[in-house]
Amino acid sequence: ASNFPLAFSTAGGDTASALAAGCPVVVKGHSAHPGTGEIVAEAIHAAITKTGVHPGTFSLIQGGKRDVGQALVQHPLIRAVGFTGSLGGGRALFDLCAQRPEPIPFFGELGSVNPMFLLPEAVKARGAAIGEGWAASLTMGAGQFCTNPGIAVVEMGEAGDAFVRAAAEALKGVTTQCMLTEGIADAYKNGKQRFDTRNPVRPVLTTESEGRNASPNLYETDAETYLQDHALGEEVFGPLGLVVRVSGPDEM
Repeated sequence: ASNFPLAFSTAGGDTASALAAGCPVVVKGHSAHPGTGEIVAEAIHAAITKTGVHPGTFSLIQGGKRDVGQALVQHPLIRAVGFTGSLGGGRALFDLCAQRPEPIPFFGELGSVNPMFLLPEAVKARGAAIGEGWAASLTMGAGQFCTNPGIAVVEMGEAGDAFVRAAAEALKGVTTQCMLTEGIADAYKNGKQRFDTRNPVRPVLTTESEGRNASPNLYETDAETYLQDHALGEEVFGPLGLVVRVSGPDEM
């Protein structure tokens, strides 16, 4: 994962769980933060030296090109693969795992849409407060958290309208935030463009993002449109929210 280099990347949960199971680990360093990955790897190496664990227990391989990762996944001594990132990147690695002469397991966390379903009584009782809280979650860390709740499903009517208004008002007060990499920033702008070119998707709040800086965006559509257009359910990694308005619990 590139979005949490200290917590989830070199020495994250995949590495820890594999070591706990008795497996040596080879980490493919992420090209977005090679220096940070190296620092963490040095800490692991220091722990290996101190505890007398076999030095082959952990390895870090640096290299920004995809062929490095592909070579690792296809190497006969690699027995399983863990990956956190995009659906497209994970799918490519999964296919390589499956195409080996002896297929190996692939453990992936791919994408993070995290839809939020707002039930009528909750919206009626505190819709505006939920809208403000949703806006805060959408924009936390420039929307680069894997828990980012990018889609909110809420019933039509005045209570739902109040939720949307509160979310939009809260988003207006959010300043521009710097995204982690140029690639993430470009993907965010492309995701916004996908929403701008689709009808009937209504822009509630739209902004323009420059360079690596991201500003929040909010869109609204109905359930019929959402269900007919698979692209509306695809992840936009960043501070962008989509509200899907439904006619009732059955449609929700």
